[in-house]
Amino acid sequence: MLHDAVQFYFFNSHILAILPQHLHGMKKILAALIVFIAAPFLSNGQATDKIANEAFVITRMANKFHVDPRPVNSAFSADVFKGMLDKTDAEKVFFTKNDISRLAVYRITLDNEIKQRKTGYLNLFISIYQQRLGQVDSLIREIDKKPLNFYTAEKLSVAEDTLYPVSIAALRLKLYKKIKALAIDGVIDDLPNNFKSFPPAKQGKYIDSAVASSQKKVVASLKRKISNILQNPHGIAQYVGNIYCETIASCFDPHTEFFPPDEKENFESELGKQPFQFGFKIKQSQNGGVVIDNLQPGSPAFKSGKLNKGDKFISLQREGQQPIDVSDIPINEFEQLMDENNHDKVLFVMKKTDGSVVQVSLTKELAADDEDDRVKSFLLKGDNTIGYIYLPAFYEDWDTNNEGLNGCANDVGREILKLKKENISGLILDLRYNGGGSVVEATELAGIFMGAGPVAQEKSRDEKIHAIKNTNSGTVFDGPLVILVNGYSASASELVAGTLQDYNRAVIIGSATYGKATMQVVLPMDTTVTPENYEQTDTENYLKLTISKLYRVTGATAQFKGVQPDIVLPDILDAYITKEADEPLALRPTVIRANKYYTPNAPLPIKALAQSMQTEIDTGKYFNAVKKLIDYSKQQKTAKDISLDIKDAIAGFNTATRDSDSTLVAGTPSTKFIVQNNQFEIARIQADSGLKELNEEFSRQVAADADIKIAYDVLVKLKTH
Repeated sequence: MLHDAVQFYFFNSHILAILPQHLHGMKKILAALIVFIAAPFLSNGQATDKIANEAFVITRMANKFHVDPRPVNSAFSADVFKGMLDKTDAEKVFFTKNDISRLAVYRITLDNEIKQRKTGYLNLFISIYQQRLGQVDSLIREIDKKPLNFYTAEKLSVAEDTLYPVSIAALRLKLYKKIKALAIDGVIDDLPNNFKSFPPAKQGKYIDSAVASSQKKVVASLKRKISNILQNPHGIAQYVGNIYCETIASCFDPHTEFFPPDEKENFESELGKQPFQFGFKIKQSQNGGVVIDNLQPGSPAFKSGKLNKGDKFISLQREGQQPIDVSDIPINEFEQLMDENNHDKVLFVMKKTDGSVVQVSLTKELAADDEDDRVKSFLLKGDNTIGYIYLPAFYEDWDTNNEGLNGCANDVGREILKLKKENISGLILDLRYNGGGSVVEATELAGIFMGAGPVAQEKSRDEKIHAIKNTNSGTVFDGPLVILVNGYSASASELVAGTLQDYNRAVIIGSATYGKATMQVVLPMDTTVTPENYEQTDTENYLKLTISKLYRVTGATAQFKGVQPDIVLPDILDAYITKEADEPLALRPTVIRANKYYTPNAPLPIKALAQSMQTEIDTGKYFNAVKKLIDYSKQQKTAKDISLDIKDAIAGFNTATRDSDSTLVAGTPSTKFIVQNNQFEIARIQADSGLKELNEEFSRQVAADADIKIAYDVLVKLKTH
């Protein structure tokens, strides 16, 4: 099986590498062997024939390699049918009810289309979709010919919003209402906190200007989306075809993915070349547009000192080009813009969480090019001195072929040694927002705290169970340990947290992790590939396949439910993100036997620690603000009719949620400890004024972080037990 060769472990679009120890140098070879061929522009007929063949190959390869392949039958057909519509018309503003009826003849027979490489469904879908895109573009232009009236008693009903229009006239009406609803959302999102204190005349003038501007933005966004599809450089048939193949792949599980040629540079960088990046992780804003979710330590965004979590992207401008309004752009379109070029300087205009606007010029840099910036550590000095280490990802430096000397486990070990010189009595390892990475590194990182032994188990489709072991004896740190996790902690993060929890080696604090415990391999799209020859096979497209499942040493799995923390904290991510368990086609969790060599340490006083911290959690201003935001988010997710009268939206506007957001952003510094650098870092910072400024900002964030305050208190209490 492929277990004996190179394997790649993924979270979402990130390739997470797993290599047996003797294959550490093979990534260069694999990267060198993979060659992408630029696809020529094909006619619709040629394109659909080619797509039909690719669809067939996906199912054949899944049947051959997937850890738990689904039968390609009528149920599979129904999922592909639904997935295609969700991916191409999630808002139900392109297709009509009659269009769906015409397509529905294939709803439970797409399996035959795929198996027999037929193109009837594809040709029909492309024809209808292309016609409707052009028609909707014309309708939007017609609607936008004059300013809309935002002071009429109209509603966008739940039925209108969730069903396909019954006619072209109904489609036009729905577009009209959607534009108004989106424009009103934009206005309310940007209302100043003191708006209701404005005199009536000033309120009216503000709203009149705001709705006109918001309508223009909404229309521009819709037109841009349509134009991007109709003017796709590879043709609309190939555009739809890629979605078709992506949908078929995802119907086996969410992490099985079709890789078309357009992902060449990003894919190659993930296979081994250090990727160029700005260094921000992003998420879709509830109110449209894209916001920063996290900053990569040492990255251009991090080093700018101007960007923070929650900042919203308003526009971007490459050198010598016109600005691009991204204030309401979907996250997938924004990601495409970010991927277009690795070397241009880009001017970003950002709206800060306090409403101010800043500009920052960034150029992509090689990821983690400075080992001192990849892992950040601090001393939390109070009555006790606690070490703190933030690890944003599990990375491995394959290019140097130096047996992990530049990997994250070694970097963390180096930071621990610096902190130990300061006589720390405990350590916090922060894995929040860590979406995963190299399992080799995760295994070695666990070993830093527990020594040699099994850390996890892997089960492939042949039912064999393989132990994932740390072979390095001895530990770097054997004192009290806390691991911080949240809903973004996934894959390798879950492996480390779960392992140290199972061995009673650490107290896990935070919220339930993401819940992904599967492994993938990237293969060329060729049904003749075998474990022996796939490295020598080049194809235009590639397929990422889930080929095994991960289990904890206890035999349990983090799949679906994630790692459950010992001390639970309210998590702001619960208001925004979906997890593995929310994916309808995710692989269901199973249980295997415990590893026979697994022997846990003596239990930690988890129950007593959790009880002692509950009052602090229940009364904490930050945690109550998080709970309030989560409750508000749940209310907003309930389907209800939407008023299209701006007066109703203004009447419902209040600053409660914004006050909550302000509490979440600002925080207050701890009264129990101050944040300091270790002696090595102090000397380094003194030689670099820019680094000093960044360090001060990072220090302020650590000092005000409510989760870190809880972790500090837990370690103080743990020391006394």
